[in-house]
Amino acid sequence: MSQMTQVTSLATDCTNEPIMNPPATPSTSGQGVSLPEDGTFYRHFFAVAFEGMAVSENGRILDFNAEALRAFGYTREELIGTELVRLVAPESRAAVATAVAANSDALYVLTFLHKDGSRFEAEAQAKVVVIGGRHLRLTVLRDITARRQSEESLHDSQLRLRLAMGMARLGQWELDLAANRFTFDDTFLQLLGTNAVQEGGHTMMADDYARRFIPPEEMAVVGREIAAASATTDPDYNSRVEHRFIRADGSRGIMLVQIAVVKDAAGRTVRTYGVNQDVTEQRQAEQQRIRLETQLQQAQKMEALGTLAGGIAHDFNNILTGILGQLQLTEMDIPPGHPSRAGLAEAAKAGRRARELVARILAFSRHNPRDRKPLALGPVISEALQLLRASLPATIEIRPQIAPDCPPVLCDSAQIHQILMNLGTNAVHAMRERGGVLTVSLARVSPSTEVRRQHPQVRAEHIVRLSVRDNGSGMDETVLKRIFEPFFTTKETGQGTGLGLTMVYSIIQDHLGAIVAESTPGKGTVFDLYFPAAAGAARPVNPTTPPLVLPTGQFGRGRRLMLVDDDEDVRGVGASMLRRLGFLPAVYASPLEALSAFRAAPGEVCAVLSDLTMPGLTGVELARQLTLIRPGLPMILASGYLDNQAMVDAKQSGVNHIIRKPFELHDLATQLRAVLGEPVA
Repeated sequence: MSQMTQVTSLATDCTNEPIMNPPATPSTSGQGVSLPEDGTFYRHFFAVAFEGMAVSENGRILDFNAEALRAFGYTREELIGTELVRLVAPESRAAVATAVAANSDALYVLTFLHKDGSRFEAEAQAKVVVIGGRHLRLTVLRDITARRQSEESLHDSQLRLRLAMGMARLGQWELDLAANRFTFDDTFLQLLGTNAVQEGGHTMMADDYARRFIPPEEMAVVGREIAAASATTDPDYNSRVEHRFIRADGSRGIMLVQIAVVKDAAGRTVRTYGVNQDVTEQRQAEQQRIRLETQLQQAQKMEALGTLAGGIAHDFNNILTGILGQLQLTEMDIPPGHPSRAGLAEAAKAGRRARELVARILAFSRHNPRDRKPLALGPVISEALQLLRASLPATIEIRPQIAPDCPPVLCDSAQIHQILMNLGTNAVHAMRERGGVLTVSLARVSPSTEVRRQHPQVRAEHIVRLSVRDNGSGMDETVLKRIFEPFFTTKETGQGTGLGLTMVYSIIQDHLGAIVAESTPGKGTVFDLYFPAAAGAARPVNPTTPPLVLPTGQFGRGRRLMLVDDDEDVRGVGASMLRRLGFLPAVYASPLEALSAFRAAPGEVCAVLSDLTMPGLTGVELARQLTLIRPGLPMILASGYLDNQAMVDAKQSGVNHIIRKPFELHDLATQLRAVLGEPVA
């Protein structure tokens, strides 16, 4: 049967009848198996082919096979003789018309129409067969809708994966061990601060990569991991390592590497591959969190210790009030020249030293408010350095660097003096063996964002910086973390109490400032103290010392004065002092008892001297109750544990006179003269 006959038969007599069985005894000689010459095999192959097939001539449909009919949803009778273009979506008809007009083979992707009008995409491959002068067109249709959807889904997934890896700063790589050559994806090159254009492609020799992007100190770590991956016999080998790396611009970061391997049939590692992640920001954030947690723990520890110290100081001040008062009264009773007066004076001197120690504890606990004024720190620093210089050995030099443009600071000059003496003493101790230079500088600064990020306690308003630097022995990280802890010291027994830097820390906190300490073993230490400028202070005020007023004579004149205190020692010495000044003390251990007695006879007392902190009723509450009964009642509050809020509460209750424990006779006399309106003798 001729080829023309086969095609004509296919175009005019194709049916869905079952495929005919081949001859029972096909010939196997010559060119192989013989097929029937009537074309039935070809007709049935066309009919049941897996892909849609169509035969057309000059754009008119001659035949469709079963798969093509199923794809379009038509019957053969509905299509035979119609125009092929009716099955093509409008936007694809021009391409079909061009191909038919050219009468040429073609392969294109078109959008076709189902019988119901819905669309689908198919790949159409057309072959022109010229038979007997007729140009017949055999078209094979492959519905690629599912494939296109899969491709789009894959593309979307790949895009999302690339976006996710980019956002997570994840880069992929592969190392061919035989060639010793890396292959990187674009994200990995971005992590390194470069790209494929700059590198001439995505591959790089391992030696070049190591030389350019791995710090020398990390070579051993990376080399061990690659060697372990190469030597492993585990096909599921997986390793994780973190190391520093160098970017193309020279900056450094931290890379987290996940490594896996590819084995050949013999179990040998032929490739290692993995994913790298730039974790620099995460590690910096973790370090910042650790610093903040450490600072919070330090602040909580200092707060707890401050509360404890304040409570101890309160009790100790009551004890010292009794000791100093009795010593002073006893000394007044002994005639001049008596041998015991010298011993009493030494005891009083020791008591006053104890009072100063308690004052330091109270400063640490921040319960000892002081009068702060806008001061230029330059003169205060110069004065402190003059005193410090007198005690320095000749091997230590002091270099002051005071900037003239620093704004004044709202501060207590005595506490600034104390800071410099403590830091200066510590610096001298660090340089005692080899000598050195103590540099004390004062400057106006503007803390950078980086400084504030590394040291969150430093704020933008901290524009005055006092720095104390030495080139002594320095401290390691372990010691540096503990320097502000109370009673921690590296000095030998008897050379330090461990309170010096604790006091410095507390004073800076109380001045709303910040302190940063940095040290390197063998190179020295620097303390940077930051202060806010005094608001609205155009001119600094020079510190002055109030004159000391001593009591002379008895000005009490037998007047009755109420003394209220829950401490027995204070009541005893207080009553003795009042009698020495000529008053008749009415002494009460309970504020409630004192209130009851006052209600019974509110006009009998000239004034009230009360402790601030007592069970049942505080001194402030007692003052409110008493002044409600007798407005304008002269009243003095006494306390060894006084914070800013207590001062505010006292003033709001009408009390303007406060005496701090431990007080001596002249302190009490001065306050009583003031509250009673008596002239200073």
